Amino acid sequence: YGDEGGAVGYLIGEENQGMRYMFTMMNNARLSVGLEGLALAERAYQDARAYAQERRQGRAIGAPAGESSLIIEHADVRRMLLTMKANIEAMRGLLYLTAEAMDRSAHEPDEAGREASRELADLLIPIAKGWSTDLGVEMTSLAIQVYGGMGYIEETGVAQHFRDARIPPIYEGTNGIQAMDLVGRKLGLDGGEVVREFLAMIASLDPALVKGGDDLVSIRDNLAEALTSLVDTTNWLMHEGHKDVQVALAGATPYLRMFSLVTGGWIMARQAVAAHAALEAGEGDADFLRAKIVTARFFCEQILPQAAGLVGAVQAGPADLYAIAPEYL
Repeated sequence: YGDEGGAVGYLIGEENQGMRYMFTMMNNARLSVGLEGLALAERAYQDARAYAQERRQGRAIGAPAGESSLIIEHADVRRMLLTMKANIEAMRGLLYLTAEAMDRSAHEPDEAGREASRELADLLIPIAKGWSTDLGVEMTSLAIQVYGGMGYIEETGVAQHFRDARIPPIYEGTNGIQAMDLVGRKLGLDGGEVVREFLAMIASLDPALVKGGDDLVSIRDNLAEALTSLVDTTNWLMHEGHKDVQVALAGATPYLRMFSLVTGGWIMARQAVAAHAALEAGEGDADFLRAKIVTARFFCEQILPQAAGLVGAVQAGPADLYAIAPEYL
């Protein structure tokens, strides 16, 4: 253990770069934990969908009198399943995008390309880890709701998914830490240029959505509205948070959710553009492609608008957080 000079330490890399090197490992770990959230949500969704296709309860609107309907025919069950499907597809796209950026950061042929990809990966990591693991909890919980009381019966397995999903938001830096990382470190990358370029990339999808015509018009409108809220809130947070770090920290978690929702909406919009183009060209599985557009439209119409509702929470500041004595919290 070092007595009489018996232990030798070797410097790996450059001096004073240890924290930077550590984040190479941490980024991989955080992406993997985000993937765990996705995997649990997907498994719970598949189980819930299968159960909804065999469980009969009540009579759906329009079903023959005296006939018990499959619960998948009920509107609210459809809503829950489509909520799971849309969120899962959005976070899967986010995790692929983040993994691509990490791969490009190592393998782009030119240094400028590697650096741009590294910065994009750094920006996306807290989103990929935080949002995906939060959704893992929310989607596995929703799967139990599809099952109803049977969701609490251990033989169904969905309660176990819910329990398993609760730890990833804590792994590899709690999601509160991810939010603090986003507002404290990532928004300031390259003087804020990295986040500005990313938001501009989201905006650049607009012409392709216009070409999609009526099929994509509501996707375009909702994405544009949500992006405007995010841009305005980002500018506010970068300005006010720079003046008072407590302002940034108080709004960090709702900001991470807002950023995630808009990123997810953009990813779903990209998928809808690709599906629409394939349909126009007569390529691929038409039913699958139409379902992809519907799922993207559902996300942008019914999930993405939550982003604008988070502006107040981001901008509320820390005053009320500290206005109550600890013993009264």
